[in-house]
Amino acid sequence: MHAMKKADGATVAVVIPAFNQAHFLGEAITSVLTQTRQADEIIVVDDGSTDDPAAVVSRFQKAKLIRQENRGRSAARNVGLLKCATSHVVFLDSDDRLLPTALETGLNCVAGRPDCAFVYGGYRFISENGHRIGSDCFSPIEGDAHLSILRRNLLGPPATGLYRRDFLLELNGFDETLQGPEDFDLYLRITQRYPIASHPEIVAEYRRHGQNTTNNHLKQLKAVLGVLDLHEARIAVDSVTQAALEEGRTGRRVYYVSQMLVATAIRWRARHEIGSLVRDISRAARWSPAVTTRILAGSLANRIKEPLHAIIRWWKRIMIAVASVVKRNDA
Repeated sequence: MHAMKKADGATVAVVIPAFNQAHFLGEAITSVLTQTRQADEIIVVDDGSTDDPAAVVSRFQKAKLIRQENRGRSAARNVGLLKCATSHVVFLDSDDRLLPTALETGLNCVAGRPDCAFVYGGYRFISENGHRIGSDCFSPIEGDAHLSILRRNLLGPPATGLYRRDFLLELNGFDETLQGPEDFDLYLRITQRYPIASHPEIVAEYRRHGQNTTNNHLKQLKAVLGVLDLHEARIAVDSVTQAALEEGRTGRRVYYVSQMLVATAIRWRARHEIGSLVRDISRAARWSPAVTTRILAGSLANRIKEPLHAIIRWWKRIMIAVASVVKRNDA
């Protein structure tokens, strides 16, 4: 990576919203404490958990705990945003982790682009027990950031970003009426008004497990399309923006319907329930008939490929045998 100017005078808080994930929380806090550039504040916001995040936080002298009644992740992030006193802030979900150079890299990028509302890097997936899954994920900004984010998800989890606190306060932080795509909504509101920048360093690890809110693909699709509708209603839409909105809607339908059908295939292999299969396929087809048809056709082709090859081999053996008999008779 190219050397960048150091972020003189900048300070950073890491805000960790926590709800019933105390078993992961210690890893999240440890990943902040092992940074090459230490955080100036670590704030854990307990959003009405029924487990015991306080017991975890008490093991870390530098971490501060704030408790509130359950109001959702957006509200927990906003509380942390209001309570911290730094120039910049990172939002780390309690089941995720920062990589050791995340804060240093982000602040160095900020030093080169102090006008940006946030800068972001890449991320990778990890399993429930913390093992790496798949390849690294990073999508740089290409052209207009607002249009790019309308078209597709560039950023991944919020922990990839380092935000200017004053700009977030001007925007009133996360929309607390949204549950799920509140980060996507914030990205759209930010890029409509302010510049952003990116760097290719992998800075965060996003944990995949059974309790992820992103596991309900239909709910996520409805929520993301709802955010696009909401955003369209509050901005001036010219032809270029309209095209980006439509591309974004189509792309999200393709992604989430594909994920719905992957989950359908897994359930079918596990239980072979024809009623559930028909219901799942019908639901996917309502949201994207084209994607559903394409995936089902591909699946059918794969399923018949082996039997078809067997039939061809059988037919060849028959034809060889017939040719041999004809040849003997001719002799």
